[in-house]
Amino acid sequence: MLNYSLRRLAALGLVWAVAVLVTFFAVRLVPGDPVMMMLGDQSGNAELAARLRADYGLDQPWWTQLLTYLGGIADGSFGLSYRYVGSTVFDVISGGLRITPVLALIALALAVPLGVGLGILAATRAGSWTDTGVILFLVTGISIPGFALASLLVWLFAVKLALLPVAGWGRPDQLVLPILVLVIPPMAVVARLTRTYMLEVLERDFIRTARAKGVRERLVIWRHALGNTLVPLLTSIGIIFGGLLSGAFVVETIFNIPGLGRIAIDSVLARDYPVTMSIVLLFTAIFTLVNLAVDLLYGVVDPRIRLAGDTA
Repeated sequence: MLNYSLRRLAALGLVWAVAVLVTFFAVRLVPGDPVMMMLGDQSGNAELAARLRADYGLDQPWWTQLLTYLGGIADGSFGLSYRYVGSTVFDVISGGLRITPVLALIALALAVPLGVGLGILAATRAGSWTDTGVILFLVTGISIPGFALASLLVWLFAVKLALLPVAGWGRPDQLVLPILVLVIPPMAVVARLTRTYMLEVLERDFIRTARAKGVRERLVIWRHALGNTLVPLLTSIGIIFGGLLSGAFVVETIFNIPGLGRIAIDSVLARDYPVTMSIVLLFTAIFTLVNLAVDLLYGVVDPRIRLAGDTA
């Protein structure tokens, strides 16, 4: 497993290098001039504009700007923000680093067990009204866009019932609606996959044998069937976590949460290239590392699995 992990980490380094290059050139294709955005009402001051370009290195060739940005990554500052004069990118995004990953992890920690539970409930009652009701809920949860789901929950719990605040950050009750918006779609996906995998496993011979031997149904489901459902289900968890990170853009904007998603949108609108690139790179790094962790968990969940390069 050590050899496999090292090879995967080397491959991730290549992915991150490509991500740096892609984001560096992609943000420069966005229409608009960051210097003009910084000047605002003084956009006609050519002398001040030239000084700002020199201060931020925007008057240098693209390869010089790329090397400067790589230096900022190396020292951990990620360079200087165009929008917040005198502040490093890390200073700008440090607050969001304590919010967005936590939101995504909380949502994942809730979505997976709840989704597995719903999927098992539907699979063990296949064809019943319970199964039909669960399927309808799953289809609804998967189909409704995040912004529409957020608007519906705000109208119901904040406006109509006045139980929760409309938006904001800092109090426990302000966590409820954003977490609900993030949890429902992945929970529906996990439940649908669990139901599908569980129905397949319940038809296998070892399940029939266990039942024929008189093993209690609860043990058949939770010990024998569920264990064989987790391995294929793990494949989707990394992708689901990536979806939670991207969903943070919508949730944080709607609920006025000062996380990485809202900072990224604000930086795009302000043409703050260093902040935009750094958030994209952080999301890429988190997503790829979570997928690596999921791959390594295969061998833990099912010892029969041998990762590439391992010996039996």
